[in-house]
Order: sequence, then structure tokens, then C-alpha cells
Amino acid sequence: MGETAARFSSIQMGQQLPELRVPVTVTSVAAAAIATRDYQPVHHDLERARLLGSETVFTSTHTTAGYLERLVLQWAGPSAFLKSLKLRLGVANYAGDELVLAGQVTAIDAATRQVSIAAVGRNSRGEHVTASLVVHIKESPRE
Repeated sequence: MGETAARFSSIQMGQQLPELRVPVTVTSVAAAAIATRDYQPVHHDLERARLLGSETVFTSTHTTAGYLERLVLQWAGPSAFLKSLKLRLGVANYAGDELVLAGQVTAIDAATRQVSIAAVGRNSRGEHVTASLVVHIKESPRE
């Protein structure tokens, strides 16, 4: 993570974050739901999910938020702190698919060392999530 961390002084408006590709499996969906204490059957019980009208299990909102945090914090590095995250869900993110997340710098505040990022996550069905995130990047010894 730290080897490719963003240096605040080199961040530019419109800069693209490295894409994050996440394979979505039944195991990863269930494990993430359990880790976030979201025990809704649509996240871990294949039969129940289908009975409720879903193709298979799908990721929870908390899981999607975690993937967005990962996208931004892997780019920003260990001296970064997530200040805010706002998201809007779209199509379901079913097991057996792949979630592809991308982000772009939309604002830079040099006084507070905060960077705003617009992010989107897509799968084979379309847009799963759109989000806006703000990250604070502490001064690093390299700057």
C-alpha cells in the first residue's frame, strides 16, 4: 500500500485512481456480511435469496462501502484518513460477477490537505454504486 501512496503535492484535479477489480463470490459475499453483522439471508443463504426473488446472494451496502474505502485508501496510502463517504446503490452486485471500481479527484484543498473523489463501481449488469469520498492526507516524511 505505502509504496504507491499518493503524495499530496503531486495530486492533480481530474487524476484517475488505479482501478480496483473485485471478484464477487458466494464466500466473499457471506464472509463480508457476517463481518459487518448483516445477517439478512440475501447475503448468505442461497436458497432464501432465490426464494425472495434474487438470482443468488448479493453484497451488502456495508461491503460496497468497504470496497470504496479500499479503492481510495490503497491509492492515498497509510498516512491517509477517510473523512466522509456518501454512496448511492444501483443494480445488485451478485455472486459470480466482478465489481470494477474507478475513482477521480474532483477537488483538492491544500489548507486542510483534503482530497475529494468521485467513484463509480460497475458490474456486468451496469452501475452498482456511485459515491463521493473525502480523504485527508497527512504530511509524509517524503514531502
